[in-house]
This record gives sequence, structure tokens and C-alpha cells, in this order.
Amino acid sequence: MIFGGALALSAAAPLALLPHATRAADGALGLDNLTFTLGGTIYRIPHLEMKGASLPAQDVLALFTGDTKNIEERLARFTAKSVVIPTLSTERKVGDATERASWRDLVVDGVAGGRIAALRAAGAEQTVERPAGEATRYVWGASQARGVDLRQLVHVANAVRLDPQEALKPMIEEESVDSLAIADKDARMTMKTGRLVMTGVKARALLTPPSQLFERIGRLDPDKTEADPTLLKDLIEALASFDVGAIEARDIVATGKGEPADKPYTISAGRFAASRIAGAGVGDVALDNFSLQSSDGGRIAFTRFGLRDAKLASLLDAPIPQLSHIELKGLDADLPDGRISETSRMKFNITDVEANFADFREIAPTKLSARLDRLAIDLAARGEAPSTAQFLALGYRALDLSAALAGEWREKTQEAVFAPLRVEGRDMGAATLKVTFGNVSGAVFSSMALVSKAAALAASVKSVELTLEGGGLIDRLLALEAKQQKGGVEKARAEYAKGADLAVAAVLGGGDKAKKIADAVSAYIMKPRKLMVRLASEKGINAFDALARKPAELLEGMEVEAAAER
Repeated sequence: MIFGGALALSAAAPLALLPHATRAADGALGLDNLTFTLGGTIYRIPHLEMKGASLPAQDVLALFTGDTKNIEERLARFTAKSVVIPTLSTERKVGDATERASWRDLVVDGVAGGRIAALRAAGAEQTVERPAGEATRYVWGASQARGVDLRQLVHVANAVRLDPQEALKPMIEEESVDSLAIADKDARMTMKTGRLVMTGVKARALLTPPSQLFERIGRLDPDKTEADPTLLKDLIEALASFDVGAIEARDIVATGKGEPADKPYTISAGRFAASRIAGAGVGDVALDNFSLQSSDGGRIAFTRFGLRDAKLASLLDAPIPQLSHIELKGLDADLPDGRISETSRMKFNITDVEANFADFREIAPTKLSARLDRLAIDLAARGEAPSTAQFLALGYRALDLSAALAGEWREKTQEAVFAPLRVEGRDMGAATLKVTFGNVSGAVFSSMALVSKAAALAASVKSVELTLEGGGLIDRLLALEAKQQKGGVEKARAEYAKGADLAVAAVLGGGDKAKKIADAVSAYIMKPRKLMVRLASEKGINAFDALARKPAELLEGMEVEAAAER
């Protein structure tokens, strides 16, 4: 909630300053000197005016000062045409920090049965102060909310959930803020946003009181997580106590002091959105038109980053959350690379990359697919870097790569199949690999590392098929070799073909199956159109077989196919 709970949270407990009620000639009810505490937060309302109240003055006053035990019941009987609050301030301690906030010109329209039809505020300011003068300041623009259920707000703030199956109930239909500005003195950072919107908020009481969670978060030391080992579990449970239909923020811009200090960094995003937030998970997340301009002159930008079906509860067993989809579109990067030289740059862009994960078993997916469309790397911009020198020598000023991956575990046959694993390079060629593993039990997906590693060692390779297409890279290698040796390309090609024949024989032996592979490889070098090599073993070869036997011995026990397009 941005500010929608401010009035509801006023239905609180212990009286600190003596309040009083007055009735105006037009029947309007005025309440003064309201101070109360809820969930560790102190609320102060110097004055409010209420019209069309359904309860007597003393009963209305009791909403703010009475015992919280029956507050939900009293709110259920509360009806008013309008409530006007010129100022409302709050204060609370979180760890060693003090948070203070002040709302201006709150106007409530249509309270019926403890439910607000509409709520507006002209704006708000909040500060978070820490020892040694550190401070963060928030300035909220005009705010609006509708469909605010005071009873549910108070229930969530006050109660501790006793029933594990307690249902989530509607709390806020929609809430929005026209703008937000943040200035962090300690981090030397400022941020501004355009409109913020949140819709469809449901909630239930937490198992751990919110005030205790805030205190524990305030004391958290990232370098000593063992000091509160259950905090992550409790935070995830708290998140699971809220459902939100959608959250959206637009026109986000942050600037700050980097290194060097006189060159600030800038981060911007056109839109951030999240929807179907439930059960400590998020159905969809999108970040559009993102850009980072760093202090060292680097820049990285993308048109879209997205996630789908992210489950934060999986963080209890794995280092990253479980999700079904991730994508990145229109990435463009230009970064300095001082390790090479002052002028060296890392320039690259990606047209599209995405990955899909399905049918999770414990912490890992049993089905996945991924693709990378056009990773373009500017080799010339890096200068004389060792990693790019060979490609530059071959005449590549840039690399343009695409890739694809698909895999599936088949429980019925206890097989894991990866098909295809494909990499394609512009003016290079393409390589496609298909691999089938046998004896793959469900234990390989265990969250226990010892169990999953043992299961992986028990698996065996049943078949491997490699296909090479095109010969752009081979042709350039041969041209470079010919240039260095001051000979002809065809002579270099023949020598490479002969060398490949000898290399295969040295590794795989001189048997008929090894010779079939060697002949195919040599023929592909002579005419690099298409090469296919397939190795298969009905029994399979596991890690222990690979360690105990020589490659030539393993090959003799396998089916071998090898052919080159001539």
C-alpha cells in the first residue's frame, strides 16, 4: 500500500494524548488530538472532520482510542458520507533507523460498513534517518485509492494468523500515485518515477507480526545470514499472505555518484510491471526500455526483460527462484575494457534470447528449451585482445552467433534427451549435437547435492550425433594457413585432411569404425558441405566406463555411422 492504509490504521489502540470530539452546527463531527499506536507505528491526527457518521460521537472516537479486540466489529457498523484529514503523520523504529511520514489533505468519500469507496491525498513525504546523519527522503505526489476495506487492513495489521488455511480477502481494489521522488543522502542517489498503480490487493493475517519482521530486517547483516536463519522462510510466508492483481511503474529515472565521483551514473526504464502476484510468486514481470549509463562511460540497454511464473518459495532450496520463462530483447552494450587498453571496448548486442522451463521435479525442470538469436560481437572494438586476435586474423571483424537448446527427461524410459544443441555462426557454419542419456532416475533432480551427484554418475550415454554444416570457418582457416606458409589453399586443405585422418586414428585407434570416422572427417575438410557422425550404445557408457577403458575400446563396442556430403 502506498498510502491507502493510513486512515484504516488509525483504528488503533493505546491513547497517548487526550482526544476529544465536537459536533458542528451542520452536524459534522470533529475529532482532535488523535494519537495511537498500531504495529509498532505511532499515528498522529491533529484534526479530522466527518460528515454523515452512522455512529454516535463517542463510538466514532472509540474507533481510534478503544480496545482493538473488537475494532473489526465496530468498523463493520461504521458508515460516513465523507472524512477530511488535513494532516496525518506517522513514526516508527526499524532497527537503528527512524521512519517518519506525513500525508496532506486526505479526503475520504463514501464509508459503508467499514469499506471506503474512494480516498485521495494531495501528497506525502517520508524520511528514513539512520545514525551518523544518513537519511533517505521520499516525496509522493497526489494519490488515489478506491475499494479500501478498513476491517481487513486492521485485521492484517493487528492479528496473528492462527488458522493456516485462513482465506485471503479483498483489501484494496486500486491505488495509484502520480509520482515519486527518492533522495538517498548516504548512497548519493536520487530517483524519480511517473505514475505508480497497484490493483486487486488481497491479504490475510501473518504468522509473524509485521513489527517483528521489520525489526529483524533492520538488524539483518548480509554478511552474517546465519544470525537469523529463519528470516527468509518467514519473509516468504509473509509474501504468500498477499495477492496483488498488478503493479506498474512508469518513467523511472535514477542518478547517482559513481567512480569517479564527478561522473554520475544514470539508470532509466520506461515501464516496470508485475502481475498475478500470489503465493510468494509472480505470474508475469516485465521491464521495458531499460538503459544504464555508467560513470566509466559504459552503456547497456535493452528493450524488454521478462519473467513468467517465478516462485520465490523455491529460494528455500535453491539459489535462484523457480520460473517457467525468461526473455531478453534488443540488448545493446558498449563497455570499456581497461584490461586491454584505454581505448578497448566490449561492444555487443543481442536481438532476442529466451528460455522456457517446465514440469519441475523438486528444484529442477524436466523439460527445457532455449534460443539465442543473433549475438553480435564487435571484435575490432576490443583491439589486440588475445581472445579476439585469432578471429581478426581470419578476417572476422565481428562475430554473429545464434544458438538453440532443447532437453527433456522421460520418466517412463528413464532417459534424458538433448536435441538439438545447435550453434550457428554467420560466415562460419553450424554445429548440431543430439545426445541421449540412459539410466537417468528422478533422483538427479534432488535438492540434496549428494543424491543428485550420485544419480548423475549412474547415468550413461546411449547415443551422440554430431552434424556440421557449411565450411566458412574451415575455408578461412585454410586461407590463413596458406598465406602463412606461402602456399596454395588446396595444398593446405589436403594437408589438413591428412592430419585429421591421423589425429582420429591416434585417439580412436586403427579399427574399421575409427577409419569410417576418419574418412568422413577428411572428406568434409576437402569439401565442407555437411558431416554427420553418430555413435550409439544400447547398454550405454557411464562415467566409470569412460575412466576405466580407452576410447578405442569404447568405440569398438558401439554402433558407428559417419558420412560426409561429397
